[in-house]
Formats: sequence, structure tokens, C-alpha cells
Amino acid sequence: MSIISILPEPLINKIAAGEVIERPVSIVREIMDNSIDAGAKKISVEVLHGGKKLIKVSDDGAGMGRDDASLCFERHSTSKIKSEDDLFNLTSLGFRGEALASIAAVSKVVLLTSTLDSRAGTKIEIGAGQKKHVSDAPPSPGTIIEVRDIFYNTPARRKFLKTVPTELAHIIGTVTQKALAYPEISFSLKHNESEVMATLPAKSIKERFIQLYTEEMYNEFFEIKKQGRGIELYGFFSAGGFTRSTRSLQFIFVNRRAIKNTTVNHAVYSAYRDLIPKDKHPAYFMFLDIDPGKVDVNVHPAKREIRFESPEEIHKLVFSAASEALRPGRDRIPGYIQPSRPAGFQKTQAGEDELSGGTVRETLESAFQSSGDFQTDFFTIKTAPALHRYFHIGEAFVAEVTNDGIKIIDRHAAHERVLYEKFLKKTSLEVKNLFLPIRIELPAKEFNIIKDYKNLFYDFGLDVEEFGANDVIVRALPEGLNKADLKGLFLDIASGIIEEETAGIRGESKEQRLLHSIAARLACHKSVRGKESLNDEELSQLLSDLEKAEMPEKCPHGRPTRIFLSLDDLRKMFKRK
Repeated sequence: MSIISILPEPLINKIAAGEVIERPVSIVREIMDNSIDAGAKKISVEVLHGGKKLIKVSDDGAGMGRDDASLCFERHSTSKIKSEDDLFNLTSLGFRGEALASIAAVSKVVLLTSTLDSRAGTKIEIGAGQKKHVSDAPPSPGTIIEVRDIFYNTPARRKFLKTVPTELAHIIGTVTQKALAYPEISFSLKHNESEVMATLPAKSIKERFIQLYTEEMYNEFFEIKKQGRGIELYGFFSAGGFTRSTRSLQFIFVNRRAIKNTTVNHAVYSAYRDLIPKDKHPAYFMFLDIDPGKVDVNVHPAKREIRFESPEEIHKLVFSAASEALRPGRDRIPGYIQPSRPAGFQKTQAGEDELSGGTVRETLESAFQSSGDFQTDFFTIKTAPALHRYFHIGEAFVAEVTNDGIKIIDRHAAHERVLYEKFLKKTSLEVKNLFLPIRIELPAKEFNIIKDYKNLFYDFGLDVEEFGANDVIVRALPEGLNKADLKGLFLDIASGIIEEETAGIRGESKEQRLLHSIAARLACHKSVRGKESLNDEELSQLLSDLEKAEMPEKCPHGRPTRIFLSLDDLRKMFKRK
């Protein structure tokens, strides 16, 4: 008896839908792609409960006649390609003909559509069992698609959906992507009947960038334009001083299609090498226009990945563009410090550094005999009498000399660990009520996350309220955060919340994970960094607090806070043992 059988059609459709429809945002993306391909100039998205209950997309595009409307829900039905050759010369966002069929397989759908010259529109309803009902509708040019109760017939899939704020954040992200790629189109988004985003048609990418992310953020970026062989690259790269803790502000568009690509990403990070800390990420909005025949978009069911015909050429162009933007005037890049030689050194003809006017030993002995501090570009030696002697190495490190050896401490990482545990334990937490509240404008996605989770901030002394469209007002802060980059802090907190929600780790309660994430980011933004100086007394207190921490060896992000080199270690390093 045969053990191989043909699967029933409903099951085939659900399996196929699983490749295309992962969550509500997948539906939003697929329908918006169809609206854009239909020539829409205005696209409106409305969702209820993060898209779990309702997704409604309305456009003023070309619309469909009765025959096409009836056929569009069949698998592999498409107007985008006719032959295999078309597959490698795509100028549209959609092409597989699986989107509407997949959506109808896992939800209840109503479609209303009409062409410009039609006397009557068409209404198609697909409910339980994928039964289709076709009827007349008022002739309103364009298309409206309503999708209700996603995964109602596949409860195993439905239980993997995240919270409403998380699902909404993904939807906001996708609408934002489309708005960036198509500045000439008007986009709007409502959630539970409240407006989340609304953009008027823009004349340029720059104007759309400012609409979505504010002019304040635009000023943190370099605008770039560069051409290669049959390739045009344009967009925005963040200055060296503007970094994020996550990759949430990284966008790549190829022929206006939002994608992920390791070649492009590697080129960008190569350009930023030595300009930003290793645990930080640059922000960029990159648009590549390329001959469709030189790129394969048919390599991922959800069309998130592509393949370049000449990846090395793309890498070279992106790296060159980013490098030229970041390096022509190094002094204008926030956070960039031009290295120089210590006092007492001069450049030899061979290009090597050597001491002039005495030996290293003589120079140091002279410094110790003089009053005050001995300082070079690389270190400062505190000579005032103290319990410990500290060597400031660069801007990040402090060396503590002990009888047994030497400790090298990362000031920022050590302070992060101390503050992180204080935030979680709520010990010595001083809250400052602001005489003048601080108003902060945020992008739509981050604003909604902060709004929905603001109650979690109270435990940390952070009093935040919503204040109009995409604005929050801060009325109280933990002591010391008033000098921090509050906008950057909220962007990082929102990204951390989305990461935790998306990860869906079981065991530890969700609220505890979110509190840990918020505490880590607060500690990062409040801790000492850069050129901020600490005297011996402050350093002693910091190191004493670090010793009392539950996990003193690592910062909240897992980086070492200190390294100890014993006398035996030093003897081995210098081949004395």
C-alpha cells in the first residue's frame, strides 16, 4: 500500500501561506506592495489590536474589473510577469501571485475595487472554508482590502503572535519603510482609530526623512550620492558621534525594495571601523538604483533578501561612499579625535616615534618630582598622595596599582554595572523633578512603544507622558540623566523592548526581562564616558561599589569591567619566568 499521498488543497494553501504570512505586518506589506504597483498616490492603513483583529488598506490606484478581482485570489495569479524572462527584469514589488491567496487561506477577507471608468464596483468576500461570494459595490476608483481575524483557522500559529504593542511596532516599521522609499506617495496609519502616522507627498527623500524622523535627527547625518557602473547610490549615513545600541536605524533599499544584505552591511561597517565603539552601531538609510537584470529578488519567500550579480562591485561602491562621507573633514565628525604624539616625542626621518631630550625614565622621573599631574595624550598619572595610585589611560581606562599587580578598569563598563544593579534594586536612586519638563519628538514606532510601556519607567524614577502626536514630555529623571541624550535613550529603550518582545524567551517573566532591558540602557546613558574626569576619591568610590556588585566582572551587555595582571603574569609576559 502506498505511503505517499497528495495533500488536500486547503492544507496546501495553509502551508504556502506559512511561507508568506508570518504575522500581521506580512499582510500589511503584501497589500501595500500591490497598492504601489497599482500606481496609488494615497495609501491608508488602519489596524485594530496590532492587526490581530483587523487590517484595512485603502488606495486610489488603478483598481480591478470584475474578472480580475475574482481571479486575484487564486494561487499564482499575477499581472506582474508573463514569462521567465520577466522574472529577471522586475520593475514591480509583487510578482509571485501568492500574497492574496495566502492571506485568504489564514483570515477572513473582504475586497472592494473599481476601475476609474467602471459603472459598478466589485465586492468579494472570502470567509470560513475559503468560500467566495462576489457581488456589486459602489464605483469608487481604487481598492480597499479588509483582513480580519488573522490565523483564526490555525490557532497553533496564532498563539505565536506577540503583544499588541510589538505587532504594532512591526507595522509602523513597514509603513515607515514604504514611506521612505516612495516619498511621492501619501501614507497614513491608524491604530484603534487613533492616528499614528500621516505624511503628505514629499518632493525629495530628504523632505520625507524629516517628516518621519524630524529635522533634529536629519542634522546627525551626512547626505551621500555616488555613482558606479549602472548603479546609483544615495541616502544618509550617521556621523561618527551618532550611534545606536541596536541596528534598528539601518535601512537598505534596492530599486525601492526594502531588503537585508550582508554585502552592503559589511561595507558600511568596514567604513565605520575605528570611528565608533565595537558595541555600537551606525545608522544609515541607503538607496541603490540598479539595473533589474543585475539583481535576483526571487531568493526569499517574503522577498526580504536579494542576490547581486556583482557583489564585490556593490561592496566597493558602498564602502567608498561611506568612507568619503565620513572622512573628508575628520574634525567635523562628532566623537572623532585626531591622534597625536605625546609631549617629548618627535617624528624621525624614518617615520618612527622616538624620545627627544632624554629617556622615558628621565621624563617620568621628572614628572613625579614636579607638583601636579603628568599628562600626555595617552595617560595621566595622578601624583597627589592617595590610598591608591591611578593611571588614566586614554579616555576609557584606569589602571590601579596594587601590591600584587595591576588592575585595568573600563570606567564606563564598571559604572554601567554599578548603576544597572542600583536601578534594579532601586537603591540610592535619587529622582530629580524637572522645573521645566523636557519635550522630545520621536519617530512613530518608538513613540508608540514608549507610550505603551511608560508605566515600567516609574520604578526607575523616569516620569514620561505623551504630549501630542509623537511627542513625549519628561517630568522627572534619575539624578544625572539630565545631561544625557534623552532622545537617544528613548530610541534605545524602545529598540530593546521590541527585541525582548520579539525574542519571546520563556521562563523568566516578560516584565522582568523588560525591566532588565530598560535598566541596562538607563545605566549605559547615565554612566561616565568619554572625557568626563573622575578624581581619586570618585574612582575609589566607583571601584568600591563595583566590588560590592553581584556580578562585578561584566557590564550589563557582557563586556569585561576590569582585567587583572598579577606580578607573575607580568613576569611571564616579559619572559622573566
